[in-house]
Amino acid sequence: MSTDTLTRESPRARQARAVPRGRIAGLDGLRAIAVVLVVAYHLAPAMLPGGYVGVDVFFVLSGFLITTILLREHADRGRVSLRRFWIHRARRLLPALAVVVTGCVATVSAAAGIVRLSGGAVEGSPWGDLLVGAGAQVAAAATFTSNWTAVLLGRSYAAASSPHLFENLWSLAVEEQFYLLWPLAVIGLVAAGVAMRRAAWAAAALAAASALAMALMVPADDPTRVYLGTDTHAFGLMIGAALAFWWARDDAAESPEARPARAITFGIAGALSLAAIAALLPWDSAWTYRGGLLLASLATAAVIHLLLAVPALGAFLDAAPLRWLGDRSYGIYLWHWPVLVIVVAALDGGRVRTASGLAVALTVAVTLGAAAASYRWIETPVRRVGPRRSARVVATWLRPVGQGGTDKRLRRRRTAAVVGSLAGVLVLAATGLVLAPERTSLEVRLDAGASIAASLEAGPAPEALPGALPAPGAPASSVMGTAPTPLPARVPPPGALPERTTVPPAGRDVTVIGDSVALGSAPALARMLPGIAVDAEVGRQFATGVDRIERLARKGRLRDYVVVALGTNGAVPQDEMDRLLEAVEGRPVVLVTPYGDRSWMDGSQRAVRAAARSRRDVVVADWQRAVERDPSVLGSDGIHPDEDGARVFARLIKRALAQAAGVA
Repeated sequence: MSTDTLTRESPRARQARAVPRGRIAGLDGLRAIAVVLVVAYHLAPAMLPGGYVGVDVFFVLSGFLITTILLREHADRGRVSLRRFWIHRARRLLPALAVVVTGCVATVSAAAGIVRLSGGAVEGSPWGDLLVGAGAQVAAAATFTSNWTAVLLGRSYAAASSPHLFENLWSLAVEEQFYLLWPLAVIGLVAAGVAMRRAAWAAAALAAASALAMALMVPADDPTRVYLGTDTHAFGLMIGAALAFWWARDDAAESPEARPARAITFGIAGALSLAAIAALLPWDSAWTYRGGLLLASLATAAVIHLLLAVPALGAFLDAAPLRWLGDRSYGIYLWHWPVLVIVVAALDGGRVRTASGLAVALTVAVTLGAAAASYRWIETPVRRVGPRRSARVVATWLRPVGQGGTDKRLRRRRTAAVVGSLAGVLVLAATGLVLAPERTSLEVRLDAGASIAASLEAGPAPEALPGALPAPGAPASSVMGTAPTPLPARVPPPGALPERTTVPPAGRDVTVIGDSVALGSAPALARMLPGIAVDAEVGRQFATGVDRIERLARKGRLRDYVVVALGTNGAVPQDEMDRLLEAVEGRPVVLVTPYGDRSWMDGSQRAVRAAARSRRDVVVADWQRAVERDPSVLGSDGIHPDEDGARVFARLIKRALAQAAGVA
């Protein structure tokens, strides 16, 4: 095109020519990669610790495509119809979402009903756990507020008491909120005549503000707020929007197509960066929120930029298998998580983070089948012809051609089958929401542990028989309630190995300082070591536990043996470990090795073992090794012990105390 022609073109005509048209090759393949990353992360988080960045790939894609669609409509029609845009989005998203939510709640409700009919208790079962809070989840899904509902309820994304049935819908909520607000911003920009280059910089500035807010607001313990918040996680959407504006600018001579070499360089660097983040960066790392997710979003934009500049690469990326997955990526994303938690509840007792190979294989098969069916019979028809015409197609199928009695009987049978099935699913779903338990099995155990722990600090130590458990609220042990039992006089000669003993100290001589793992195990500890004092809190950090030990020591309430079960909620710094060993003032210490799939866990476990090697009066109770030998001791969240696991936890501490008594 000549310079004279460019000069004679109107700005709108130049924009219409610049905005990408038709189907963009390679984006379906990129969607496929994104959904594979997310599904792989949920199925095997240890193998792909950064697979969660697939969500950020989706965000950038959505920001780019939605902005491009709006700019394309403005260039073609001279205006943007909000009604048309929102109806199109509703047709695309709502039908499949409604089927997933209703069908999965009905499935869990049916399983819970079977448990009831067989004489079992739903509360405390995996099915009961999945129904806890399901009503709030369904309401949040219907209003696209799942992310803010989780934040306002204080629900941890990675450390929930049990897997939530629709935990994955937070990202859909972020996108829907973007779809609601962003078209208004685009309309304002084009109405004000803002040049596309300046609009791109404005979107980039919004992305920078969002990323900066995430980096500044991320806490030391749980990043749920900044991860789920629309304000702190909108930078991917804005980066995609900035790229769309950049490609819609009317200075054709400076367009990216003129410099494919630069696009190739950036695209390759972006692809390599995205792969490295997906393979190496865990969700709970501070670097994830202080640049990691931003880098993943920029890397995705670089890949999209490459696909636009070099369409041949896009065609290569749209190979048949990837395009098939990309077309069905929305359904795959919707179905995979609730299917996973349902399958794991049926096969693995609800332990999602340690799902068996059979559960993983079944989840993949059911997810792909459900997504394919959704795409063929729900998403595509409604998107193409709308819900009314789709309903007419169903009605036509219910009315077979012909006037004979056979046709009428077939019509009645088909109608009864469809109506009955829909009614049955809705009744099951409603029943599950109405009869849902109020507390998960872990919450029940933590409440029982808190009651026992409170009673064990309330009064003098009980004169109970071994194995007796004080009733909640009954007088129990205090640190100073009775005289301490004399320590066994078994001190080995210098250089000799400590003599192992099978006689632990009495419970009235032991103080436990712990977090929620110890709190949930308090009833088992009280049974095995009557009179033990358990001081534990949900979410307690190691430094906070050391502060507590120092306060008890100053008040003369720290007993002769100290058990420390911390490290689940954060790192164990060396200076805090040194402060702990100083605070106990020479008392024998039992350190429990923490366990969990957290980025700091390896370091915390090493710190515990190093402390035991450095001091002969420090003994390890190896909870980590116990879990690795038998992961079934954990509950559905993969962190806290279940009822049997609590007994294993208590036995480990009892044996470690016997060893500590032998070297005291």
